[in-house]
Amino acid sequence: MAIYAQSSGSQYTNSASFVAIPGLTVSIPEGVGTAALVILNVPNPYATGNNTPGGTFGISVNSTVSPVQATFTYNEVAPTNTGRIPTTLVVSVPLINAAQTVTAMWFGVRGSTVHIDTPATLSAILT
Repeated sequence: MAIYAQSSGSQYTNSASFVAIPGLTVSIPEGVGTAALVILNVPNPYATGNNTPGGTFGISVNSTVSPVQATFTYNEVAPTNTGRIPTTLVVSVPLINAAQTVTAMWFGVRGSTVHIDTPATLSAILT
């Protein structure tokens, strides 16, 4: 079984700590002894700022942020062109005796603003 959510419209964050990416939340069912492979795909993000900008992506499971994260940064302190940095995060989430809520999260690195202007997806594949 595959579970899927897709964002829409332009979004951005300049948060210094994890916040939810609007539209990217799924519920995974109960299932002891198995897991869900959770995939966050952000195909065209970019960051703006003047302190080597970048973005960090993660997931939360029932409001607990996973320690597994994906980050991108630029090589320049203040890039004149903010190229797109495709970012994908894959995390295995053990299933438990109850449904769980999985939410995509993000924040700006070193005070930067992270932008999404194309659809991003959050998928869960039950294994």
